[in-house]
Amino acid sequence: MMDKMILRPARPSDHAAIEKIIHEAFKTAPRASGDEAWLAHRLRAVPAFVPELDFVAEMAGNVVAGIMYSRGSVVGGADQWETLTLGPVGVLPACQRRGVGAALIRHTLDIARALGFRAVLIFGHESYYPRFGFEDAANFGITTDKGENFPAFMALPLYPGALEGVRGRFIYDPIYTSLDKAESAAFNARFRIPDPDVVFPLPAFLVTYVKPTLRNKNIVAGDFTYFSDVDFERHVTHHYDFYGDKLIIGKFCQIAAGVEFIMNGANHQMNAATTFPFYILEGWKQDAPPLSQLPVKGDTVIGNDVWIGQKATILPGVHIGDGAIIGANAVVGGDVAAYSIVAGNPARFVRKRFDDELTGLLEAFKWWDLPVDEIQRLIPLLSDGDLEKTKARLKNELKKRPAG
Repeated sequence: MMDKMILRPARPSDHAAIEKIIHEAFKTAPRASGDEAWLAHRLRAVPAFVPELDFVAEMAGNVVAGIMYSRGSVVGGADQWETLTLGPVGVLPACQRRGVGAALIRHTLDIARALGFRAVLIFGHESYYPRFGFEDAANFGITTDKGENFPAFMALPLYPGALEGVRGRFIYDPIYTSLDKAESAAFNARFRIPDPDVVFPLPAFLVTYVKPTLRNKNIVAGDFTYFSDVDFERHVTHHYDFYGDKLIIGKFCQIAAGVEFIMNGANHQMNAATTFPFYILEGWKQDAPPLSQLPVKGDTVIGNDVWIGQKATILPGVHIGDGAIIGANAVVGGDVAAYSIVAGNPARFVRKRFDDELTGLLEAFKWWDLPVDEIQRLIPLLSDGDLEKTKARLKNELKKRPAG
């Protein structure tokens, strides 16, 4: 498991993330209709929805799964018994087969039981749900609304004898069968548009956009900068408020797993006989030295479109220019020029990525500041290995821009 899992009630701010997770979870699932995300969106507005059972699983401060329930009933002649139905439930593909969905289902079933609900009826995978106690609804004399039974239609009594004497057809909210396909397709289209506020842009892998995960006001990241892991802030160390230093990262940066940003709080006093920090340890009689006595090196600033290789370490106060590449395991203690490559411990200049003309064109062009649709148009230019052709096209693009 990547981090400790927290199960908690869903908040309105979680809804968009839950819908995307459900969309991704069902995208390749057998028997999926493709309407699951639209159903999740619509379900919260119907009277049958049970908000007390709207829960998420969270890891490293990020929602990775969601579950929802609604009221239904078993109707037999003049008799009617209230029940629940479960779903949709979805787990981020990268977190599947790790017990996340099972934990969420068990937790919410316990709450449903405590709330006094009688039973849960579902249309689900017959090889998955029996582990929670679900069995063929036919065993309880319950059929679908059409009077049918099949292995995927299952029931779970929430307490002993809960379904004794209950016989009839299961009736659920019409929202489950009345979704408009065109509306669903239009809703799903949003998941194909690059969104800098989505946490998981590559749902099958634990890759996160940094900006929407940030909680520390002294860390700033631009749109679409990603980290090949979760909980980016855990990789920013010795970052103490009283120093006031910031980590500022531009747009479209690519930060590999294991990268660490060491901030100014790691520095010890170096202009005295000892570097030992008595003042931070219990029992020692030393006041904290003023910041002027500490080697504070200012903000750490990373430009745009910077690629930082796996397990690299960025030391306090470093400035890395646009388009630079930092080699894996590098320890960067000095500034790095735009569009240059550094590697090693300590990191040393390897070479320029491009000649001065192309570097100047890219610095003037600043493609990362353009609107998403314009970047989409320019992808063939930005990814073309023929750099002479790239120069010519950049010059033409710059000519089109209004002066000033």
